[in-house]
Amino acid sequence: MKKKPSLLYASPMGPVKSGISDYSEILITALGKIFDITIYSDNYEMSNKNLAQQCKVVKYGCDRLDFSEYDHIIYNIGNNPYYHGYIYEACLQHPGMIILHDLVIYYLFVGYYQSRGNLYAKIFQEEGIENFIKIKREIKENPGNLLEKKNLAEHFPFNNELIRSKNKIMVHSWYSFNKLLQSGFGRKDNIAKINMIPQVDKGSRIVSRCQLIKKYHIPEDAMIISSFGYIAPTKMNHAICDVIKKLSTQTKQKICYVMVGEGDYANSYVDGKVILKTGYVDLDEFNSFIEYSDLIINLRNPSMGETSGAMLRILQKGKACIINEGGWFSEIPEDCVIKVCLERLNVELADRILFFIENPQERNRIEEHAKKYITQEYDSENIVNQIKEFLLQS
Repeated sequence: MKKKPSLLYASPMGPVKSGISDYSEILITALGKIFDITIYSDNYEMSNKNLAQQCKVVKYGCDRLDFSEYDHIIYNIGNNPYYHGYIYEACLQHPGMIILHDLVIYYLFVGYYQSRGNLYAKIFQEEGIENFIKIKREIKENPGNLLEKKNLAEHFPFNNELIRSKNKIMVHSWYSFNKLLQSGFGRKDNIAKINMIPQVDKGSRIVSRCQLIKKYHIPEDAMIISSFGYIAPTKMNHAICDVIKKLSTQTKQKICYVMVGEGDYANSYVDGKVILKTGYVDLDEFNSFIEYSDLIINLRNPSMGETSGAMLRILQKGKACIINEGGWFSEIPEDCVIKVCLERLNVELADRILFFIENPQERNRIEEHAKKYITQEYDSENIVNQIKEFLLQS
């Protein structure tokens, strides 16, 4: 039997609470049919024991690693300095192929170079004098840690160093692909747009509806409207809460809004009746909540160039979902989702929710289109072959 080419795969893995961890577990399993895989993780024990047994695992800061031993290297880069700092360092020193999950890596860049003590020198080097002065002015006027300056993230992607590196870069959307080319540093032959591999594993366990409702105190007779992922201003949960609160007094159908995830910023809306929050849930419960939701709302503004793993799960399970235009969301066909305009968000959101409460057959129509779209565009075998061809491309 012909020996498989070797692949070093660098990524956060479970138990790290990250969508990239979940993504990597699925992708590694699929890539394992073609490559002999070594996982490069941080210094912790992986929670997926089967994967840890199937692949060799090398831990950062603990095990010896010779990058030159591998035929190919894949680096997963996301916008979290605590999960991706060691990967960022490695990809700059030992180029391979980057899966760039977030086009904006402001937090990764700031956190990594803060830890090395040369952040401002690096900003000057990579961003030039003009942006350096803007950031210094911001700090002078509003003292504090740059990691806490959320208003700066969308204006300073801090991805120039990565784009100029000798790595190939794979993204999951044409939005990110075109942004990389427009940067002036990206080259068409060194960038690939390859769809994210489907995120619902065929072997995933579905928790019973009764068990889920009881555990999270969801009214049994309510229409469940859900949002998924970290609860943050960019997900606009506050606007959804406002709309749902008002609608709950106007419609005969009992409704409740469940925020499936952790994050404290919308806590003031949670009342345990109409507005609920689960906190962190494991992947089985996450997928089960998608399964049992009657309507899903997945908003994101501003876009950081990310592709939503939750959105892909929603489409894969064929669920009706309300989204806004922008970033990767704009690439999802109109007949697979319900799109709202951010400029008229509250009005349009209320109108769409009421319409789909009163017209369940329209929800069913959208759900069928979503399933068909995923089947046609997100074939796992095809995606793995595209990754293989991009890795082999000289």
